[in-house]
Amino acid sequence: MVRVITIRDDVYKKLDKLKKSKGMSFSEAIEFLISSSQEKRADPSIMEFAGILGPSDVDEKHLMTLKRWL
Repeated sequence: MVRVITIRDDVYKKLDKLKKSKGMSFSEAIEFLISSSQEKRADPSIMEFAGILGPSDVDEKHLMTLKRWL
């Protein structure tokens, strides 16, 4: 069955770029993104959080306590 959907132009361009780079159809590209998204939720990696904190997020007092443990 075929369905017609409407997406923004910027989203279309990103999807088109992905599908061309992987040699996929639009349906395959959407399925790839959905399955990738579900895999991330099911088994998160610590690397997903790398760089998430900025300098203003760090409590210097607690950081010094942690450094003493090392």
